[in-house]
Amino acid sequence: MASMAMAKAVLEHAHQFYDVDNWYVVAECWDDWSVLEELDQHEEKTQVPFTLEVAAIAHFGALIGGRRAVT
Repeated sequence: MASMAMAKAVLEHAHQFYDVDNWYVVAECWDDWSVLEELDQHEEKTQVPFTLEVAAIAHFGALIGGRRAVT
């Protein structure tokens, strides 16, 4: 199940990799609650829970890169 810690990890990653790919979009346009909401919606749609922060980061990497996440 997605957690606020996962949402914060996504945003921390986005800020660390601001200049890589399109991570600046996440860093500038998303906040903790909106990241958590996206993770929750993805879990609900796929019926696959996020269990690791890296999976949540990979999901956002796929979103900003136009690719489907593997979760």
